[in-house]
This record gives sequence, structure tokens and C-alpha cells, in this order.
Amino acid sequence: MVAPKQGILSVRINPAVKFLARILGPELLHGAWLRLLKSFPLELEPPRGLEVETRMGKLRSPIGLAAGYDKSGKYVGALSKLGFGYVVVGSFTLKPRKGHPKPRLAYRDAEQAVVNAMGLPNPGVREFVKSFKGVTGCKVVASITGDTLEEFVECFATVQDVVDAVEVNVSCPTHEASIRMRRPETVRELAEGLRGIKSKPAYIKIPPPLTPEEMDDVCRLVKAWVDCGMDGVTALNTLPVDAPELALGRGGLSGRPLRPIMLRTVRRIREELGEGVEINAVGGIMTGRDAADALKAGANTVQIMTAMLFRGPRAPILIAKELISDKVW
Repeated sequence: MVAPKQGILSVRINPAVKFLARILGPELLHGAWLRLLKSFPLELEPPRGLEVETRMGKLRSPIGLAAGYDKSGKYVGALSKLGFGYVVVGSFTLKPRKGHPKPRLAYRDAEQAVVNAMGLPNPGVREFVKSFKGVTGCKVVASITGDTLEEFVECFATVQDVVDAVEVNVSCPTHEASIRMRRPETVRELAEGLRGIKSKPAYIKIPPPLTPEEMDDVCRLVKAWVDCGMDGVTALNTLPVDAPELALGRGGLSGRPLRPIMLRTVRRIREELGEGVEINAVGGIMTGRDAADALKAGANTVQIMTAMLFRGPRAPILIAKELISDKVW
């Protein structure tokens, strides 16, 4: 079912998923699902006619999987077979991280959203590089972050040889170090540090701007990044919110509430920086209509994650088919 032209399709979590989440908890359920998918992989192909040229290369679909769904990189082989054009894994840090205390993930069904305070749990970038075997038919992007500029540069240099592109995360709402990275002058310094070693496309993942002043800051940040020879931007990361259901008491909100913020940001970046910047749109993309709106606003590709939790593993195929059947591609 496709959203009407004038409205937005309401997407709800499957009742069986809600039931299991209450018993196991959302995080344990997600881990169990990934292990099941790895053991019994699905083989899904996107419909023809959705190919798109990007700096990563030619993608079979403009629909990617956002960072955070597979934080370890252990499941990228199975996820790459679900019909995505590309899969983002991580975020990875230089050293392994356990993340924040549990509970750190919760569904907000009424908002068509998810809130998390995961705290970047991951095995460390070197462990990913050592274990990653590559995939076929789907591009792989590694998301990285760090506590210092030097860590960002070392993570980038370590991972870029085994993936098709790198996404630089300076916008995790519960990672204080990456929050301090958000100044244009700091981003410029980071980009200058990467310029001499970069051999793969580099995208910077930005926070959601909520005020006109924050939108101006985001545009300056992206301009500083692109002016130093970097390739593009992923817009947006999760929205900082209070989250009493999580141990940390706060977290990042993903899903439907981000959609209008994402669209405004994509449109503004495209207007400000023109065609020289590549934009990956993420935030509230649950249907083909949402994806089409993001692409029309100026995105080159779109990323989904919350849609996977609400619509299941066929989400990238369903969204791709909706793009075509609604004649919006």
C-alpha cells in the first residue's frame, strides 16, 4: 500500500513483534533476528529500473540501510541480500566499546519511532576489518567516529581499504566527543587531515537542525567538509530527546518525527551547495512516498532503519516497489 499523494502512510509495528519485544526486550529481539537472518538468509532483488550512479559507484537501488542496524558488521552479508543498494555498518571506533547501560532501546509505536541510547557498542574498527569478507551486488559503507581528531583519521585510514565508502559520524546525540566535533572549523581540520589519505568517498553525518541558526551552522559545516575535497553528507542523525524508558534517561529519536526536519535540511543543503555535494537522506523514510519526497528535495540516495523495525526485512523491496508503482521514480 502506498501513501496517498496528499498524506503520509501510517506504519505500525507488527503485533507479533510487539509481543516478543515485551517478553525479550527490543534489543535482545533485534539481536536474535540478526542471528536468525544470518543463519537463514533471504535472497531479495529490487525491481529493475532503480539504478543510480553515485560516487560509491553504480547502485542497484537508491535505498540504503542506515548505520546502527548492524553495529558489529557481523551481519552485513545477510543484510546485503535484502535488496539494498548499499548497507552502512557501525559506527566503529578505534577501540571496542560496550555502550551505555541497558535498557537502551525502545519502540514508540504511536509516534512511528524508535528511541535509543546505545552508546556506540562495537568490536572496534580493526576487528571489523579483520573479519569482513566482502559482499557482491551491494555496496558497503563503514560508519566511523572517535574521541579525537587523530582517532577519526586512524579509523578512516584503517577501514577504507575494505569498504566502498566511509561515513564520518560527528552527530551521535549521546556521544559527547562527537558532539564537540560539530564546529565548522573542527570539521575543516578533520577534513584536512583526511585529504591526504582518502582513497574512498567520504560522507559526514550531521545532526538535525531545529532552529534557523542551527540550519545555518549545519550548512557551514557541510560547506567546510566539501570545500576540503570530501564527497557528501548524510542527513540526518537521530533527534535528542528525553527518554525515561531508557537507563540513560535520554536518547536519540529516529523514525517519522524526523521526516519534516530531514526534508528541510536536504532541500537547504542542495540549494546552498548545488550539485557538487552528494546527499544521503535519512530520517522518517518509511514508505516509497517518503523516499520520493527526499529524492525530490535533492537527495541522491535515501537510508532506512526504523522502517526495517516496523515493516520487517522486506522494507527495502516494499519501498522500492512503491517508488515505481506510484510513478514517483
